[in-house]
Amino acid sequence: MSPSSLQLKFVRCGVCGADNWHPCASGKDYEYDTSNDVFRMVRCKECGNVYLNPRPAEVEFSRIYPPNYYAYNYDTAVHPIARRAKDWLDAGKVKSWIAPFETKRALRVLDVGCGNGRYLTMLHRLGLAKHQLFGVEMDATAIDRLNAEGYQGFYGRLEDVADELPENYFDVIVLLQVLEHVANPAETVRCLGRLLRPGGRLILETPNTEGLDAKLFQGGCWGGYHFPRHWNLFDRRTLTRLVTDAGLTVDRFKALPSHAFWILSYRHWLAHHQQRPRLASLFDPLQNVSLLSVFTGFDWLRSKMGVWTSNLQLIAVKPKSPPLSSSPERPFGNLQHLS
Repeated sequence: MSPSSLQLKFVRCGVCGADNWHPCASGKDYEYDTSNDVFRMVRCKECGNVYLNPRPAEVEFSRIYPPNYYAYNYDTAVHPIARRAKDWLDAGKVKSWIAPFETKRALRVLDVGCGNGRYLTMLHRLGLAKHQLFGVEMDATAIDRLNAEGYQGFYGRLEDVADELPENYFDVIVLLQVLEHVANPAETVRCLGRLLRPGGRLILETPNTEGLDAKLFQGGCWGGYHFPRHWNLFDRRTLTRLVTDAGLTVDRFKALPSHAFWILSYRHWLAHHQQRPRLASLFDPLQNVSLLSVFTGFDWLRSKMGVWTSNLQLIAVKPKSPPLSSSPERPFGNLQHLS
């Protein structure tokens, strides 16, 4: 029996708020088959943002993020060799987050969409104090465990817990592969700007519609569409607009390997356009280590040549001048879950 349709709603652009778009791609939930809907990506004619319209209503979250969603089962879903390689690469990435700061232990870091807290654990191993390592996640079990271990965990979406977090407080805020999932990215980035202290750094990673695979599979098979869970997809121009509107300045962009999108794109194309499901099943971004190595190396070489991939890191900085807002800074001691 085919899954029933989702409750959908029409929305405006998540970057500029305009309601002036043209369709650019369509496809189904190829990865989890949560509904029989055909979803549509549109491109804003005002700013160029690509977004899902219509998109699932918030009441459908538990359905479009099923219990077998890979982010909830990372330790078992990903091949052990791939996990070890990612852990090694991520260790270097985490060190780079705090490298610009002279005093490491006193740093205050917020990881939005922290998952099981693996990055917070890495930061603690580098000498940062647990009570100054914060995580926001929609998995109550993960947050309970983080709090039990001495970290500062907050359950829910950022917009749900923002009032519990101190403004002008964090040295580093990390948002990895999260912004594309949120309903209002402009408000999300403005919120993060308020939480950063002057001189603090926002480290953001998200899909990039400028990548070669995004162009080759743009009709609907591109893995970066991730129907119906990616609600907004950006490029350097729209990301620059988001952080600038939030009072931040762009420090730099960096192209990152996008092996998973390459593999998923070929998988969707083979299964749904070429009708070759057996061959498509070999294109597993979580288990096929050989393909992961090939596409990681391919994108790494291209990035060294100055070519933009479909995975992007943005580092933005909050100016050291006093914030424009006249509202007083919320003190750390007023956090509700610590009182």
